[in-house]
Amino acid sequence: MENNHRDSKAGILIGLVSVAAALVIAYTTSQMRIPPTYAKVGPQVFPYLAALALAGTGFFFIYQTLSGQRDRIIPDTDVTDWRAILFISGGFLFEILFIRTLGFVLCAAALFVAIAVAFGSRRYLRDIVTAVLLSTAAYLVFTKLLNLQLPPGILNGLM
Repeated sequence: MENNHRDSKAGILIGLVSVAAALVIAYTTSQMRIPPTYAKVGPQVFPYLAALALAGTGFFFIYQTLSGQRDRIIPDTDVTDWRAILFISGGFLFEILFIRTLGFVLCAAALFVAIAVAFGSRRYLRDIVTAVLLSTAAYLVFTKLLNLQLPPGILNGLM
């Protein structure tokens, strides 16, 4: 019974941290200085949508924890997949360390592959091709269509 009480506190804490992060994102987005040349849809739209989604997730997490629905959705196991956590954390760390030198496309592709492996994929070639295509598409959409700069890194002349 003590374990459920501890889980309840953790669930509420995670929800509150998510809501707090959403509020920080929304506040910093509201402080952006936007030139008057932007139409109604400007660079604030995506951060506001992300903040809204994060706040909604946080409130939902709190609701599930307080209503006891978490016990019906998430099976009660004590097994932690440390290999998956290591791959995902390593992918994030790799991106943080090398995004300026290698660029967005390669780092985002590496993170995609790390997460795919963490989730159990063993189709490495498919994952790499998919990762490069998706990260290239995201890079082109953000830099060419939305005019937001992502670091090109070593692919500077190619992009």
